[in-house]
Amino acid sequence: MRKNRYPAGNAFLSTRCQEPYEIDWNKLIRLMSYLKDTTDDVLILEADNTQTVHWYVDATFAVHKDMKSHMGVVMTMGSGTVISLSTTQKVNARSSTEADLVAVDDVTAKIMWTRDSLNGKVLR
Repeated sequence: MRKNRYPAGNAFLSTRCQEPYEIDWNKLIRLMSYLKDTTDDVLILEADNTQTVHWYVDATFAVHKDMKSHMGVVMTMGSGTVISLSTTQKVNARSSTEADLVAVDDVTAKIMWTRDSLNGKVLR
């Protein structure tokens, strides 16, 4: 079984439909090749006994026409991706570091809600 290496790749490529660059075409070819090679793969989600949740947050600086950055977020619990988000940031960042900080700020509420719900604090 292979892990999905492109959970947010297709979401980003879908934002490039109006005016794609050649590099976007190459990314689409790689994505289609991956999908073709993994048609028989089975998605297996399983949590381990540690109940360890990992969040991965990253941003790409000023990739959209309006100079906004793009962010991707993945949450894993056990051996599979539970949450995968890919979205354009709502504000313009002035650097790649600021784009990363904006991404972390945007997802902090989701991280805290997940932590609290796993600890049983949400329903109290």
